[in-house]
Amino acid sequence: MESIDPQTARLFLVLAEELHFGRAAERLGWRQPQVSKTLQALEARCGVALLERSSRRVRLTAAGQALREPLADWLRQAEALPQLARAAASGLQGRLRVGLVSPAGFGPLPQWLRSFRDAHPGVELVLREATLDLQLQALQAGQMDVGLVLQPAGAPPLGLAHQRVASEPFVLALPSAMRERLGERPALAELLAQPLVLFPREIAPALHDAVLDFYRAQGVQVQPVQRAVQMATLIHLVSADFGLAWVPASLQALQRDGVVYRPAPRGAPTCETWLIWQEPAAPVVQRFIDHLPLRR
Repeated sequence: MESIDPQTARLFLVLAEELHFGRAAERLGWRQPQVSKTLQALEARCGVALLERSSRRVRLTAAGQALREPLADWLRQAEALPQLARAAASGLQGRLRVGLVSPAGFGPLPQWLRSFRDAHPGVELVLREATLDLQLQALQAGQMDVGLVLQPAGAPPLGLAHQRVASEPFVLALPSAMRERLGERPALAELLAQPLVLFPREIAPALHDAVLDFYRAQGVQVQPVQRAVQMATLIHLVSADFGLAWVPASLQALQRDGVVYRPAPRGAPTCETWLIWQEPAAPVVQRFIDHLPLRR
């Protein structure tokens, strides 16, 4: 098929529809001898007759009939290529690889993704759940296009372009048994003295340090009893009375028996969701950036 140019393909398809050289020439704006000569060259290239011609009628041969549909498909694709290229260059076509930390799924992210998909049907969204450290590696290696990560307010840059897209307070996830032991309004010092379930520092250093800095500011040297990578796993451990956990407020949507949520103490850090990407942003990435409700 690669040896057939679009002009010749269009000629054959018009002939196959009209089955008349004069009408085909008129539709194409060609002279009839040019139509005949081009068809002969096509048949010579294929090595078979594509039309049976007599003084009374013109009809497709079996070879011509077999060629008609795939040639029409090929021509449609060829004619669509310039538009496809323009769409890709403007970010309306292509693939967007999005990394996200698990808590992002409990906030407005699903609605944002749905809104973006509806507004950009030509863009394929490929979602990958990954912690901050893995997202940074993937972005720098060109294996991911954008990431959504959790950072505390005032966190330093990550070495990539970034914008804040959401902000929410922390809440404390407490085991029901701990609430019964401490009562509804425990003193701050008593609350902070409880065992802590926390994520490892290497997966989110700034967020980890913000929590521990709050403890230190209150004169408490915390000793976490258990660590877990995923926020949802922290909640499961809380339900088993391992200790309390600091989690973004949106995670309260994850209800589990044995867990109660309480507001974080006054002066506690705020949790932000950042969109991160490599500059210069590809067109489809810029479309995504422009679509999200960025907060400056």
